[in-house]
Amino acid sequence: MSGDEQGRVNILHLVAIYIFLPVLSLTISLFSLSFGGGINLATISSHVPFWGSDLARSFLRQKQQPNSRILFLYQSQIAAIAFSLASLLVFFVLLITTDVNFIWRSTLLNVELVYSLLDWLATPWSFWTAAQPSMSLLELTQDSRLAQNYSEANNFGQWWQFILASQLFYALLLRSLVSIICKLLILRAQSSSSIQSFGTNNRKSDKKSLSTEIKNELAEVIYEVKSDYSLNNWCGLDDNLVAAIEKTLQQSDLNISRQSELQAGPLVSHSQQMVSERWQDTQLLLVKGWEPPLAELADFMQNGQGYLLPLDWNNQGLQCLDPDHLNEWRRFILPLDKWQLLQLDLERE
Repeated sequence: MSGDEQGRVNILHLVAIYIFLPVLSLTISLFSLSFGGGINLATISSHVPFWGSDLARSFLRQKQQPNSRILFLYQSQIAAIAFSLASLLVFFVLLITTDVNFIWRSTLLNVELVYSLLDWLATPWSFWTAAQPSMSLLELTQDSRLAQNYSEANNFGQWWQFILASQLFYALLLRSLVSIICKLLILRAQSSSSIQSFGTNNRKSDKKSLSTEIKNELAEVIYEVKSDYSLNNWCGLDDNLVAAIEKTLQQSDLNISRQSELQAGPLVSHSQQMVSERWQDTQLLLVKGWEPPLAELADFMQNGQGYLLPLDWNNQGLQCLDPDHLNEWRRFILPLDKWQLLQLDLERE
């Protein structure tokens, strides 16, 4: 923006940055929102691998919302508006503290073509006379590296109002309108979701008389895995104990087996965790039964389905889980409709 050593800034470069780039990115975002998955800055940022686990998990929860595409578009517009406001601030600082000279140069474009383009782009603010391009101003500010004529230096600063109007309309006003529409759609979806949730809660309250009874309800415990699964060793259990678990599960009459192995929990890398969080098939999730259920585990389980197996063991091998610990896990898993609480039938062994 500050230009070269003589303060010369090519207005064609500014037109590309402040007009064509915002319009093109907004058009791509809206087009992909209508006919695809929604390509925008927030969506692209959500796939960057080096985010922290908390932020990556937040992105994942947002993607699973029904209005996720609108939400990401809204976030992208807010980020773009913030960038535009920062650009305006820098623009005013340069106008006040330096002598910015707006020129234009092109090998292929002549004065008539450039005037036609700029005049068409300035149509939205036709009421602002000082911000309109003119043929005479274009002729006076055309620059050449070989033949330089700066006899009328004041002419080179007159483009600032056109550049300001371009930023206000194309970079700010259009994105502000889109962000307002997105926000209204998000609020409408949240209102609809709240109404549905209220109706669901009413139906549940009809079935359950007291909140204390709801709190004390315990999920059912099952002792058989009825489908193939992907093993998720959340607690980092020893391979020998894992083999003993699978041997116990295979004693049932059902022909079930492990299909793959996932890595999740506090002991794995971020990339391994992200693969597990996106997994949609049935999981066998191994956790330490004597440890209280954590919010991190609950957040992870919101995105998947399968069997939760709290375990206890000692030097001799696996052992039955303490009844109090088991009840705690039964209360924990109760709201997770896609999960079942599994225990090993060790007494049969």
